[in-house]
Amino acid sequence: MTFGELYEEYAGAVYSYLVFKLRDSQLAEDVLQDTFLAVHQNNHSVQEISSPKAWILAIARNKMVDALRKRPPVENVPVDTLRDVGCEPASDLFFSEALTQLDEVDRTIMYGLYAEGLTCQELAQILDIPEGTVKSKAHYARKKLQKWLQEGTA
Repeated sequence: MTFGELYEEYAGAVYSYLVFKLRDSQLAEDVLQDTFLAVHQNNHSVQEISSPKAWILAIARNKMVDALRKRPPVENVPVDTLRDVGCEPASDLFFSEALTQLDEVDRTIMYGLYAEGLTCQELAQILDIPEGTVKSKAHYARKKLQKWLQEGTA
């Protein structure tokens, strides 16, 4: 794939992932640029990659970590600033609220599986953890969400 095709195909998913993780659209845009700069610089190795999306999201994750390390710590970051709530469909609001019930890694796994359509293998690559860990964390996250749903309807 050419760089333009990679950008066209995956920039939206990468940006969504970054906004989801960072809760800051400006920082997400900066990290997106850094990510695709790295993709452009390493575009020659894309042919060897089994999942370009997982490869690009792993780069984005690493660039995001780098960007967060460079920033001074921020106090009192609002938890509910996932997206502009006024424009979200009800199902997105529900999904966002449900994800707040999970810890950071579980939230990332569930977002990757259900919002981005990634496989457990791709998530394992992105998060740099074993595939079995992704599967077990997804299983327990679904159980936790199911319990949360049952308590909400009781």
